[in-house]
This record gives sequence, C-alpha cells and structure tokens, in this order.
Amino acid sequence: MKSSQMKVSDLGEKGIIERIIERSKLCSQSNMDLSNFATSIGDDSALTNITMDENSYLVSSTDMLIEHSHFPYGMTYFQMGYKAVVVNVSDLASMGADNIGFLLNIAIPKDTLLDDFDELICGVIKACDEYDIPLIGGDTNQAGEIIISGTAIGQVDKDKALMKYGFQTGDLVCISEELGLAALGFELLNLKKQLTNNLFENVDLEKKLKAAYEIDSSLCEMAIFKALKPEARYLEGHILRDHNTKDNRLTATDITDGLASEFYEIINSDKKFTYSSSENLNDNYKKGIRIYEDKLPVEEEYKEIADALGLDYLDLFLHVGEDFEFLFTINKELKNQLSDDMNFYIIGEIIEKNTLEIVLSNGDIKNISSEGYQHLK
Repeated sequence: MKSSQMKVSDLGEKGIIERIIERSKLCSQSNMDLSNFATSIGDDSALTNITMDENSYLVSSTDMLIEHSHFPYGMTYFQMGYKAVVVNVSDLASMGADNIGFLLNIAIPKDTLLDDFDELICGVIKACDEYDIPLIGGDTNQAGEIIISGTAIGQVDKDKALMKYGFQTGDLVCISEELGLAALGFELLNLKKQLTNNLFENVDLEKKLKAAYEIDSSLCEMAIFKALKPEARYLEGHILRDHNTKDNRLTATDITDGLASEFYEIINSDKKFTYSSSENLNDNYKKGIRIYEDKLPVEEEYKEIADALGLDYLDLFLHVGEDFEFLFTINKELKNQLSDDMNFYIIGEIIEKNTLEIVLSNGDIKNISSEGYQHLK
C-alpha cells in the first residue's frame, strides 16, 4: 500500500515511533552531536549527561498546541510541526539559555494520512535543526484533532539568566523587532477562510480583502507568512544574555499573548520580586510602563490596511500575540552598546507610577488594558 493511502492507524504507536526515528534521519540536514545523551529517541526516558553545578540553571519549558486554537487556516502540516518547536525555543531564548534537547508529545486522529504525519514530523526536525536542539524523545497518542505538546530543555549561567523582574525606574522599554504582523496575518487568513467556506458570494468580505492587497500586497503576504511560520529570537536572546551583568541588569520575556498582556506579566512579576508579602502590594509598588504611539515601529501601510479591514491598528499591535519577539528593559547606559549588536526599538520607559499607559500621537494619555489571548476564556 502506498504511504499516501496509509493511515497512522495502520502502523500503531510503536510503528509510529519507529517512523519518527526514520524520518528524523531522513529530514535532518545537520550532524548534531548527541554525545551528551546516554540514550536517544525510542527509549522510555532520555538520560541526559549534563554538567550540573551551582552556577547554572537547567532551563525547561513546555507548550501545548491544539489544532483549532493554534493552527490558523492555511497552515501546512510542516508549519504545524515547525511551530511546535519554535514556541518552546522562544521561551528558552527569552531566558538567555543554550538549547540542550527537545521532547515531542503528539496526539493525532487515527485516520491522519501518513504523508501528512511525515510532513508534520519533518517540520519538527527542520526547526530542531534550525535552532540546534536535538529531538531526544517523547510520546504519541490518539485524539480527535492534532495536539502537539513540546518540552524544550536548556541551560544558562545563574548570573546571566534573563528574568521578567528587576527593572528600575528610568529603564528603557524595548521590543526586538516590529510587532503586529502575525496579528494582521491572522485577520487576512480568517477573511480568506470565510470566503472559502461561504457558499454564497460575499461582496463585503471580497472588498475588504481586495482593498488590503491594493494598499500593499507584499506587506499582506509578509503578515500571512509571519502568522504561518513564526521564528524564535534565539540569537537575540544570547546577545541580551551576554549584556546582562550585575551593573547592567536586563529583563526580558517573549511576546506570545500580546504586548499589553506581557506588560502586565512583567509588572506582576516585579511586584512579587519586590515584595515578599502580597499584603498592600499594589499600594506600595511604584513602578509602571509608559509607551509612545510615535515610537512604535508601524508602517503607514500597516495602519491603512488595518483601517481597510475595519480594525484598530493599535489593537492589533497591543492585544494580539504570536509574534515571538522580545519585550525587554535596559538601563540607558546600555543603549548604545547593545545597538551595536542587534536591532531593537525603544518604545517607552519605566515610570515611577503604578500605571500602564500610552501617550498617543495627539498628546492624549490612555491606560493600556491587560487584554490579550488567554486559553480557557
């Protein structure tokens, strides 16, 4: 029987595991050094020989991706697998960690075509190659839709780890690259999905999509690409880590659920770090974030496209995630030194006031809501 006609149920779990091993050899283009591992893919557990000392942290992160929630319309099986690695590597990168290994847990419908399954696994292996993080084990199961849970393991020196807390009043608030492209891409993909699934002609939807592409078709395609194939800022994480010293502390996090949501995350983290007791914590805490609309790296065409789609561009920029860029803070002395090593945008500063606010182009100041994507809501 041709593989294009076979289903994963034809092989069963053990056969699928063997196929992952086979595909990892076929799809991988690199010769990764697995000498640090006593065992490799296929064993019940991965036994890791790693130098553990009092000066290092073992860093681990796990993320679960569910088909209907995390894989937008138009995403290929390859891109699904690739994203499963990216979301975990991004978490390690935002801590400044070096990658060690990746564990893959996957549940799939039993009637999934083997060719589709192979494509998904090749996406996983390709991302592992890209970020130099070997696939060292995992588990398989059956489900009504594709569910991928990845676990990434890394290591970082304790005095170099990038935390969410520890910033000071006057520190600069920065982002690693432009935001909002993934959010725009999701909107465009959703429009295309509605048009595809609509049995009848929908003139309004067609007009919106056409208007967006007429403004800047390359920007639309870039946004869709960003939504379908995100990348982790692994190199940037290492650069930030290397600049993180006792005298020049950095804080960092990756932007997954929206910039505004991450603002609240780092503020809440810093509150807990500052006060051992939660009693009267909000009354005593005197740090906040102020950003400026004029400092946000947003092209005019982006604003025009959002307007054509009936959307508020600031809403896309602040409240929709999946960009996997970094939100980080630096002291002013580090600005010029860091700019020699990486691109980033300064969008605001830490203020001596327990608020999160944006100064609009017209001078008005508005509070920023904590709205962002949340599961189970």
